[in-house]
Formats: sequence, structure tokens, C-alpha cells
Amino acid sequence: MALIVEYHVVADMYPVGATAISAGMLVGFTNNLIVPSTADPDQQSIGIAGDSALAAEGQTTAYSAQLTIGSNGGGTRWTENRISDFYDETTASQKITVYNGGGKFWVSSTLFDNDGASCSAGLLIGSGTIAGDWTDTAVTDDDVCGLCVGAVQGYDSGVPGTDVTNGSGGSMTLGDYVPVVLRI
Repeated sequence: MALIVEYHVVADMYPVGATAISAGMLVGFTNNLIVPSTADPDQQSIGIAGDSALAAEGQTTAYSAQLTIGSNGGGTRWTENRISDFYDETTASQKITVYNGGGKFWVSSTLFDNDGASCSAGLLIGSGTIAGDWTDTAVTDDDVCGLCVGAVQGYDSGVPGTDVTNGSGGSMTLGDYVPVVLRI
């Protein structure tokens, strides 16, 4: 799990490109398809990916014949057990959820350039050096995509265990996350 949605203002659906995307990545448009955002000034981020998608060339485990999918009929996929879909949440519709317009999210620290090490409350953040990643250094003007509202920290799962996060007294962590307010 790379994204935890605390609340959102707008969740929209867009056709997804052939590039692998993880939930929590910054995304933008290329050729009318959603792809991971880059630091390229010609590509604006439009939001946070709410779903994960496999690259088109990545074949998942085949359970039966290939099916033609997508509104344009341009894609094929091996059918698979819907309970897993092997983390590709865009298989059935060929569309991806994109959160934009605001909201508060917990983004996995692994989606930051330096694992969120420099994040602190009040830091304006944007696209990182790797497509889809966030930067954990300050950005300005048109590059602003979000505002850190805290430092990287363990996110409590609520399941009792031996890990101790945020002084919760023994709740196991889901991993390290950075609290972000979307500013797109």
C-alpha cells in the first residue's frame, strides 16, 4: 500500500498509459493518457494516482485465454482471479483514479527522492527526479503539487504487535509515510 487517503476533494477517472504506475505517484498527461509525472516543465502534474497499474507489456499469470479490453479495444490481458489482479487495479476499465483539487493523503516514503528524509511541516513539494516520485526538497511557483504537514513517520495499522509507532503503545506499522495536503 503506497497511498492512504484521509480525505479528498475530487476523484476522477482517466485512461491509463502503458507505463507502470503505483498508487501515490504524481501523474500527468502524455498523448491523452495518464502517466507518471516528470520534472519536465512541459508536463504539469494533475494529481495523485489512486490506483496501481502494470505496464502493458507485463503479462500477469494466465488462468485462461486473453481478452480484448479497453474502450478502444486496443488492449489485451490474460484473465485472472479478480480477487488479486496482481495489484493492477486498472485491468477491467483501463482507467485510473486520479485525486485532484485537494485533500489529505499519506504517501509512502518510498515514493520520495530521498525516502522523505527532508520532509517537514510546511515544505512545498512537487515532482521528483524519478517519474511519478515526489521531491523532498522545497519547490516554488508552478512546480508546487503538495504541502507536507509533518515529517516521515510510521503509520499505525491498528493491529496489536511489537512495533511501536507514534507512541501508540504497540500497534504494528503499515510502513513509513509522509502526510501531504494536495495543492493541485
